[in-house]
Amino acid sequence: MTDLFRHISLHGYDKLVDSGLLSYERFFWFCLHATIFVFMYIALTFTWDQFVMQTFSINLHNPLYPVENVPFPAVSICSNNRISRKAAAKYALQLSRLDPANRSVEYFEKSILHFMGLYFQYERSDDFDAYGEFQKFLDHYATDNNETFYNILGVMKMLTPSCENLIINCMLGTKPIECFSKNAFQSQLTMYGPCCTFNANNVYSKRSYSTRYAGSNMGLIVILNTSQSDDTGSLLNMDGYAVLVHAPNKFPDTSSGGILEVFPSTNEESYLAVRARVTDSDPDLRTFTASHRKCYFDNESPYPQVLVNNRYSMQNCITSCRAKSVMALCNCIPFYMPLALIEGAKGIPFCTLSNIECIQQYRFKWRNVLTHRVEIMGLEREHEEALFCPACLPSCDDIRYSISMMSLPVDQFSFLGGVSAPQLKDSNTQISVLRVFFGDTTAQFYRRVLTNAWSKAFCTVGNIVSICMGFSLVAILEMLYFVLKNFFASLKTYVKKSTSRSKWRRVSRLSTANSKQLLICP
Repeated sequence: MTDLFRHISLHGYDKLVDSGLLSYERFFWFCLHATIFVFMYIALTFTWDQFVMQTFSINLHNPLYPVENVPFPAVSICSNNRISRKAAAKYALQLSRLDPANRSVEYFEKSILHFMGLYFQYERSDDFDAYGEFQKFLDHYATDNNETFYNILGVMKMLTPSCENLIINCMLGTKPIECFSKNAFQSQLTMYGPCCTFNANNVYSKRSYSTRYAGSNMGLIVILNTSQSDDTGSLLNMDGYAVLVHAPNKFPDTSSGGILEVFPSTNEESYLAVRARVTDSDPDLRTFTASHRKCYFDNESPYPQVLVNNRYSMQNCITSCRAKSVMALCNCIPFYMPLALIEGAKGIPFCTLSNIECIQQYRFKWRNVLTHRVEIMGLEREHEEALFCPACLPSCDDIRYSISMMSLPVDQFSFLGGVSAPQLKDSNTQISVLRVFFGDTTAQFYRRVLTNAWSKAFCTVGNIVSICMGFSLVAILEMLYFVLKNFFASLKTYVKKSTSRSKWRRVSRLSTANSKQLLICP
């Protein structure tokens, strides 16, 4: 060490072994080096913690990303009326014929309105005894022999107004299209039950410049029949309908996040301008764990069943987490939730009228979701009552939509000229028009990248050590040289000593053997 301190290129270390200095001077230099070393250790510790926390960043990669490269969103149109008057009258007549007490059709038409309790509503209902009595009748008389449970999903689909009665005409990119086809509208489950969903299969993910659907006349135009002559059970207290804008691979539930919802009014032409924000991630991030980078790639998921078309989404993960909580607390599954996203749903019945009391008891919990808990004074109750889904992280590659809506009075004659549809036979038909289009020809493209690469960390650590100790690669090589030099010198000395010791032992052994052969005669 003395030899190293005298010849190393680091400044001030030769003072520790300088024989020309007094003892208190060498002690001063020792305290100085110790203080600098402690300061350097603290600085490196804080620098490393900051380096670990700021490993990733999201940068604006392209502010003018062409909108034709952005998938067109799925559009779910839900009528505010959840029970058709005609369908309810038909089902009430069927139940009246099955009733051994011969109760009237009007009684069953009133009882069918109890099904509205299965939807999410802001108003609470306390008529649980009536719900239970009607459900007992349905379980006993309205359940087929080949069914284990009452087919609540089939009944709700039957009672919901059909898409054929809601949608009159459709256009896409200024061209008329067939409304009810594989590439257009299909009946799909949403948070409001069965609704009419456009682009459910994501067939418009790849488009050309001519079909970018930017502009109010170039997007999706839907003519709707929003008359209230068939209304029986309204879901929301409004005169209109609900529109959900979401990615095609996400279950449309606004409480899961990432789903946009607007409520256009009847007799209006609503312009729904969509804007997109695309987020991509550097493939190098796959070397980190999902918990560290705080996101999942498409082929990653805490629950394999939430992958839709091999794409992960945080919304589907939260939906699956919520369904598991409903199964655990109420031992049933809401009829509008897709079974494909729920693990262990086999054998679990759909929630019926007898489960409404349990559903309303935990409704606040299921509508408030936490993926990360932070202790906040005054919110302890909400903290404990909310649904906790820590495994659900955002998607590394995602598309977020934002919408803005403008409405004008509709000109029915300009839209219905030359259109012949069964819905128009009713004189009370009210027409509404919905336009969904991209509001801009470009989108913002963000990219999640590694902020602190190894080279940056190497430079930062090197700067701190160099400032504090004058450290460099030359000093490292010097230390390595002195270590190897002393190691080989010690090894050489050890070998010499071992060789001389073995020779001495051999000579001693031979002299001892020769001494035993000497004979002394008198």
